[in-house]
Amino acid sequence: MNNHFSLKRFGLLFMKHTVEHYRAYLMSAAVLAGGFLLGGSFVFYMIPGPVDAGFQMAMFGVLMIIAGPLFTSTVFTDLGDKRRAVPMLTLPASQLEKFMVGWVYSYVIFLLVYTGVFYLVLFILINLKPWPGHQIEILSLFQDKFVLVMILFSLLHAVTIYGAIRFEKLHFIKTGFSFFIFYALLILVNTVFVRFIVGRPIKPVTPFSFLNFQDGMNFYSIGLNAQQSAWAFIVVPIISLLIWIAAYFRFKEKQA
Repeated sequence: MNNHFSLKRFGLLFMKHTVEHYRAYLMSAAVLAGGFLLGGSFVFYMIPGPVDAGFQMAMFGVLMIIAGPLFTSTVFTDLGDKRRAVPMLTLPASQLEKFMVGWVYSYVIFLLVYTGVFYLVLFILINLKPWPGHQIEILSLFQDKFVLVMILFSLLHAVTIYGAIRFEKLHFIKTGFSFFIFYALLILVNTVFVRFIVGRPIKPVTPFSFLNFQDGMNFYSIGLNAQQSAWAFIVVPIISLLIWIAAYFRFKEKQA
């Protein structure tokens, strides 16, 4: 097991990566904070009332699934440049340790920094524009919606990190294009399958979503019950895990 993963060797590799890239990461965090502050200021002053926790959660989720893949696509960017890829691939560390350094930075550390920046900017904006007589709500991450955001973020992170390793040039664009093509085909196949089951024309339907159709003057909407919907909480994380594993083996091929 020591040949595949050594905590001491991983720590040294992590520190090396940090020393070499901390300036870029700090600049990214500063750009993220500046973007949040600029965009948040516009939103706070355009909305004629205090921003409730529901809206804050929506902004938290939307910005996360935009900023997360963008940052993730830069972690393995050295693989796209042969001059920088050779030193990275020939470091005296295992493939698993090299992969985990990129994974930890793009997933764990990104989430911590993103959440900290979001709450910092939110606290600043709330105090810059107080609303006397109104109860100010602060977003709480201990809710079901946050779990949904994390599931979606994990899936997008897995897809992006695989694309960053799989493609050598323009990996973010190629990954996004491939993802949307696959998603469109998935909707098409799912729609054909559901149409075959119900035996009537229906609108395009995505997996795990509601099936809406009209029968004469009656409109029907069929969805999963709570127990069936729980499968989505299991299936999607498993898919993310499988893509992470595929990305790791793809990374091993790069070093072979």
